[in-house]
Amino acid sequence: MSIGSTIKCLRREKDITQEQLAEYLGITSRAISQWECDRTAPDISQLPALCHIFDVSSDVLLGIDIEKNNEEIKKYLSDAAELGYQGKGTERTALLREANKKFPRDYRIMQSLADSLVCEYSQKGIKEYDEVSDLCNRILAECTDSLIRYEAIDTLGTAYGYAGKKDEMLKLAEEMPRTHFSYENFMMYRWKGDADFEKRQSYIAYLINQLLSVIGCACGHRHDDDKMIYSAEERIKLHTLQVNLLELLFPDQDYQYLAQEGEIACSMMAITYIRKNDLENAWKWLEKATDFAIDMDTYDFDAPHTSPILRGYSSGGWIMEAEGNRSQSMLNWLTTDNEAAVLRSDERYETLVNRLKNVAKKP
Repeated sequence: MSIGSTIKCLRREKDITQEQLAEYLGITSRAISQWECDRTAPDISQLPALCHIFDVSSDVLLGIDIEKNNEEIKKYLSDAAELGYQGKGTERTALLREANKKFPRDYRIMQSLADSLVCEYSQKGIKEYDEVSDLCNRILAECTDSLIRYEAIDTLGTAYGYAGKKDEMLKLAEEMPRTHFSYENFMMYRWKGDADFEKRQSYIAYLINQLLSVIGCACGHRHDDDKMIYSAEERIKLHTLQVNLLELLFPDQDYQYLAQEGEIACSMMAITYIRKNDLENAWKWLEKATDFAIDMDTYDFDAPHTSPILRGYSSGGWIMEAEGNRSQSMLNWLTTDNEAAVLRSDERYETLVNRLKNVAKKP
């Protein structure tokens, strides 16, 4: 519907004559007639007054179908998310570029495009994030939706991290709310019934991942003089705790993407034992790391957990970074790293390498 036809319909709905509308606007009734016949159109400066008179938004006045647009935007975002789960980063970015071109003022699309670019660039080892910065800074300058703003801060901070811009990343981090003020923490004792149970499970999955990750980060923490805070023996105990937690929480071994934390913990123990010249223990943890890596790279993204803690819940997929999947990363270390050289004369080496080769994948 043209703007003239819309004005005519709205005028009649409000039971306003052309003469009355002209008087309100300080113009002639002939001008109103010209608009409604689509011979001319209102000046842009008259739109606010028309919106006020008819008590409608500018979108309605201009004939924009908001509901239809929202449905199309949701479809774009849903399709883009599915491409992301399938590991099709380039296709996901292309689809979101198309959406951004069609809906250039939609902040949900801007944020999704920025996130897609960060994922794609990290896979390819690209360090230039100017487009991501432009999208996120526009969101932060214009958008009033707090959730989208926080997502933009997180995406931009991640981009700064990949680009090596630590100061900019830390400055953004200060703008984020502390854990205590998160939605999930607020709702933890307030979720009720069937509809809320999946939200609770999602929070549990997040907390498990965070706990395992933060233990791993603590193991790698250093003093100001660059010496490790924990001794080798203490790091082994903490990494063992990570593995034990995983196995305790998931007796069915349905780790899904959390298998990555097990693989990293076992790999770090293997390296620590190599440095201690304890090759038998190094092999023990390296073989376990391989089990976790293969599990990470071969699980069904859509399959639900079966262990009680997350039974029925699916954690979804993950996105490879520049070095490939976890099996590829382990394979790279085994075949090229100097510390792994002491393993290559052992008969177990070829067996391990062949297992990893069967599932190793570069992006």
